[in-house]
Amino acid sequence: MMLFSTIIVANSLSLFHSVNALLYSQLAHLTQSQQSEVVLIESEHLSREHTEIVKQLQTYEPSHIIVVSNEQLQLNNDVSKSDQKTVYYPHPDNDYCLPTLNDWAGYNIEITSSDKTRCHSIWPLLFKTQNTTALVNFELAPAALPKFSAERLMAMDIMASQLQNKFIILGQKNAGLGVSLNAPKLSQSTNYLLLVAYIADTLQKENAVLIVQPWQSTLLFLCLSITLLFAYQKLSIVYSLVLASVLSIAWFGLSYFVLFFQYVFLPVGQMIVLTFYTLLWVVVIRKLNEEYELVNLIGNIQQKMIGRYLPQSFISQSSPWDSITRLISQQLALNKSIFLARKEGEHRLSEIRAVNCHLTDIQEMRRDYKRPPYSDALKALTVIAIERPFFEELGEGEVQYIVPLTYAGDVRGFWAMTVTPNEDFNQQAFEKNVNAFAGQVGELLFHYRIYESQTSINNSTLSRLLTLTLQEPLSQKVKTSITEMEQKLTTLEHVFNHIRSATILFNLFGQVVQINKALEELASRHQFSIFEMTALDLLCQVTNLDIETAKGKLRYITLQKGEIYLEAQLDNQVYILNVRAVDSASVQSASGEPFQVSGILFEFVDIASLISQMPNSKQLIDALNRQQPLTTSLME
Repeated sequence: MMLFSTIIVANSLSLFHSVNALLYSQLAHLTQSQQSEVVLIESEHLSREHTEIVKQLQTYEPSHIIVVSNEQLQLNNDVSKSDQKTVYYPHPDNDYCLPTLNDWAGYNIEITSSDKTRCHSIWPLLFKTQNTTALVNFELAPAALPKFSAERLMAMDIMASQLQNKFIILGQKNAGLGVSLNAPKLSQSTNYLLLVAYIADTLQKENAVLIVQPWQSTLLFLCLSITLLFAYQKLSIVYSLVLASVLSIAWFGLSYFVLFFQYVFLPVGQMIVLTFYTLLWVVVIRKLNEEYELVNLIGNIQQKMIGRYLPQSFISQSSPWDSITRLISQQLALNKSIFLARKEGEHRLSEIRAVNCHLTDIQEMRRDYKRPPYSDALKALTVIAIERPFFEELGEGEVQYIVPLTYAGDVRGFWAMTVTPNEDFNQQAFEKNVNAFAGQVGELLFHYRIYESQTSINNSTLSRLLTLTLQEPLSQKVKTSITEMEQKLTTLEHVFNHIRSATILFNLFGQVVQINKALEELASRHQFSIFEMTALDLLCQVTNLDIETAKGKLRYITLQKGEIYLEAQLDNQVYILNVRAVDSASVQSASGEPFQVSGILFEFVDIASLISQMPNSKQLIDALNRQQPLTTSLME
């Protein structure tokens, strides 16, 4: 409704009137006519010799003679009254006059249907004009308008056929308007006689250009806008822009043919503006709707992720060293560790993190990695023992080591550590493990540095200004939220896929939702197509239950949200089959689930395989045999 309102207001106020007039002037240049029944006669001394000129013109038998003058003139009495009927002296002080010329948006001359002056317009007297406002048709080429001087007429240097039955415009030569009127093919013309001749030519040929009425153009624009709304919403922005460009060319061509054949001017400028304006409106409204939907989507995702722990990724942390020290302290048995990072663009090092000690526990004063012991470690590109004191207050038998943290030739820092060897200490294994960890840490720091540099460049004020990202776009927030969900979902899928027991989840409509790797191996080993089976098919195939009993089991599980244990036999192997409902009552999905159950889970437990993996399987079996009577009595 806002779009339609703006269209109606803009058309009512003629806000695009100049655009229409400009394009009309371009269309008018495409039309050409070389024939006219109007003849222009210019006199150097009209007030003195107009009677003689009229007498001479009468000998050629013209259809009408109009004497155009700023002063009131009249014929002498020696001109016969019969001849005077075809001669007209339009003047404001006479009964008839030439109406004032109305400028049409600076690009054309308008013929009005009414004149508020005290005299009547001469044009209805001479031509059959409609009581409507129209435009002068400038299809006649200026060179095709017959124009003669009065001297040539009086010298009888004009053929009779050039004046006979013609409409004669007689006037003073160089009679300007005082102002310039811009019209097609008459750029900046001040020749008033020339404009009068074009008006007479237009009315004589009855080809005045009609202007579409405001109510008609408003109805046209509304219908066009409704059609474009349907088209733009079905297409992408790129295809919509192509369609708008093609339509603009089509409007221009259509206006030309209507102007050429029907003498009606369609508001082509406003039609082109409306085509792109509707496209802009659709794009803006679509953008607003998308932002509204994205905000709701972000809110829904954040609500669903509340209470779910999502560890922060390595590159998104403010400092990578906390994660690195946590990794080292969990997996390596070291006494002390200190990490030193290289300052960007320098050879200097600075202490970053310490594990099981303090940063002030470094006795070594050097911080240039081009000097020992750092240079020695770089040359070796492996962990080396430090001979000179590096740590303060070393324990008895405590040995110092240092290893560079490098990747692709880029020095990221150094890792100094101490260890106390004992009789179980394996020097070769120790060095291998430390080098492996140092290589991984160096690669992590290298990629973190690249990510940090790119982020710094992308987050600069100038860069964000030029890329229109001063405010974080909603799409980025949605991407972040979805990434968090994908991270959680991927973790859960990995966990589900690595469960030892073969597990499959069916929904209540008999479709397989998810299976794990163990179930794929089970189906392949026993040769049954799991994706072509329903929960009922699988239950009947792996157990000795008949269809009706199996349906009862599934009905119990679905309605009572129960759980059953059955013996499943596949070839010569026996499994414990656990079938249970996955309750969705606590977490209702947006689409809803029948009976508040999101699915039925089948789990095949291979007890024999699990027992065989135990280090003391025989003792475990004996313990289970001793425990079996107690379990049986409790069940009874």
